[in-house]
Amino acid sequence: MRILGIDPGTRMAGYGIIEIQNSGKILAVAAGAWDLNANQELASRLATLAIEFRRVVAAYAPTHLCIELSFLAENPRSALYLGHARGVVLSEAHQSGLKISEISATSAKKIISGNGRCNKNEIAKIMSSLLGFQMQSLPLDATDALSIACADAMRIKQSSFHSSSIIDKSDSNKKILEEWSKSKKQKRRLQFF
Repeated sequence: MRILGIDPGTRMAGYGIIEIQNSGKILAVAAGAWDLNANQELASRLATLAIEFRRVVAAYAPTHLCIELSFLAENPRSALYLGHARGVVLSEAHQSGLKISEISATSAKKIISGNGRCNKNEIAKIMSSLLGFQMQSLPLDATDALSIACADAMRIKQSSFHSSSIIDKSDSNKKILEEWSKSKKQKRRLQFF
């Protein structure tokens, strides 16, 4: 499975592609950032974003897209522009047949680092350590996009683990099923207090 993570923007947009191998290991496939030339009109920048997105999808054939959710910006105009960029990416992803998911920046940071408030440099250090590249070799928008893709991969792996532990009742999974059952009963007990 290949996941394309996108850190959207109308001046600079980051992308990062990871692959989840059968062993469960996560590998970086590609990453970068699209400089959308802030001197051009918005429509031109959005068209460039669409073209570049299609090129990356054609070159690396991801199966999934995870895009950062919009945040409430202090500047309404910035939030509106970000929404335009997200719309372009979501439309292109849908037309490309990608499975689409979204994640907030805070959630992605929390999944990756355990801290939803870490900064871009801290995320870059974690990503370079996790995926094995030199931090200085990528723009921060690209490492943010890789963190979005990795967070989505971790969510997918966790949900498939839970699904398989419920369905597969083989002896090798007996302990997992028992733990899951205990936690489920514990949750039920807690709901009544």
